[in-house]
Amino acid sequence: MNRLHRMYRAMPLALKVPMLVAVLTVVVATVISQVVLSRLAQEQEASLRSLATAFMDGVSTAVTPGLLRQDVWETFDSLDRARRQYGAVKALYVVVLQPNGQVLAASEPEQFPVTSNLPEDLANLVTDGQGLTLDEGKGRAWTVRQIDQETFRIGTVFAELDISEILAVRNEVLWTLILVNAGLTAIFSFAGYGLVRRMVAPLSVIQQHLIAAGSGRPELISDHELRRAAPEYGELYQRFNAMIRGQAEREALAAELANQEKLAMLGRLASGMAHEVNNPLGGLMNAVDTLDIHGDKESVRRRTVDLLRRGLAGIQNVVRAALVTYKAAPGPKRLTRDDLEDLPFLIQHETGAKQLVLDWQNELSQDIEVDASAVRQIALNILLNACAASPEHGTILFRATVKDSVLSISVTDDGPGLPETARAAAAAGAAGAGAPVGRGLGLWTASRLAVRLNGKMTLQSGPSQGATIVLVAPLGEEREETNVIAAARADRTG
Repeated sequence: MNRLHRMYRAMPLALKVPMLVAVLTVVVATVISQVVLSRLAQEQEASLRSLATAFMDGVSTAVTPGLLRQDVWETFDSLDRARRQYGAVKALYVVVLQPNGQVLAASEPEQFPVTSNLPEDLANLVTDGQGLTLDEGKGRAWTVRQIDQETFRIGTVFAELDISEILAVRNEVLWTLILVNAGLTAIFSFAGYGLVRRMVAPLSVIQQHLIAAGSGRPELISDHELRRAAPEYGELYQRFNAMIRGQAEREALAAELANQEKLAMLGRLASGMAHEVNNPLGGLMNAVDTLDIHGDKESVRRRTVDLLRRGLAGIQNVVRAALVTYKAAPGPKRLTRDDLEDLPFLIQHETGAKQLVLDWQNELSQDIEVDASAVRQIALNILLNACAASPEHGTILFRATVKDSVLSISVTDDGPGLPETARAAAAAGAAGAGAPVGRGLGLWTASRLAVRLNGKMTLQSGPSQGATIVLVAPLGEEREETNVIAAARADRTG
């Protein structure tokens, strides 16, 4: 039952209405047919009883003289004349019985010989029946008439009638009703289907346009459809077109505002970077001139080189923050073993200056599905952070592994531990907040890139011992790229 209910609910309206019309038509037709057939059966039975009564009246009157004299031939002759006179009754046979139940005469003497007894089933009808008894299955009817003279019963007349023609008329009426009702049901169903299809056709037009709008291809309803639609649907079409036009205007306005804000942000970015880069450039140029003139003096050379290094580091931090905030399209999606193997060469200057020992454990054996550029930048940042934190002759442990479709990169140093500023910078990068001022830009950059990889970077350290930074990133997953304006807004709110 529940399955039929679900099937009915899933049907379109163009099928539901014709089906309901068909069901109602069948119900009404069935009720009407039953009433007609019942009324017809009553009329036919009443007519048959009237005809049988008239027939038995005539036969009883005709056979009474012979029955009184017990004259077989006179009774038989009376029966024969009565059958011919009442031919419309379709009597198969008529039997006249004596008071003791024996046959006196019959219209079919071979079937009912004189002085014989009726078969048991017919005898029961004579004993029990009065009037008319019907058997529609056999197409037969039996009628019984008792003949009395004054207060004495002198005999009984028993007749079997053929009612097959009456039943044939009833069956003909039944099939006529069935065929007419079936035709009307089909006509009403098809008419209802066509009418409903015509009524819901405008809704189909709106549905098609809504599907197109949902897929990013909104279209206006054509003027041809507007002219064809009824007034109610015509107003609905016009409101739909107004909605599409308003949406298009809002999208165009949003795009224009976004473009203007993008240009404004780019202008502020260029101005800010020019300001931040230009500030140390004057000092750097003076340092270069000093090195050119007094480079032969060791104290001057060391002081000048140190100034150059700090100035270039400041410019590097500004450029690095800009690249993270306004990054270009992501790099290759697959990370190879070689992508990590060249990192020791990039930090060779840092490790060589402090004579650091690099324990390198790159356990990648095949290409993996992850953004190679982001992973390289994260690894380089935490390696540089480890080099800066490690004391001279210290050890840095690097390990890269893949297990259960998860990339894990850990860097451990034996420095004094992570300061709170570094932890705060990493937390800000993970939360999408703005870049920190001062120290911690490398960890902020690495945390933000880890979020882009849908991964996480954890920091572990004691109060006065080495620190371990671990990157965990699932393979084949990456967050959707953030556009320039959204990134700039996130930085401003941070």
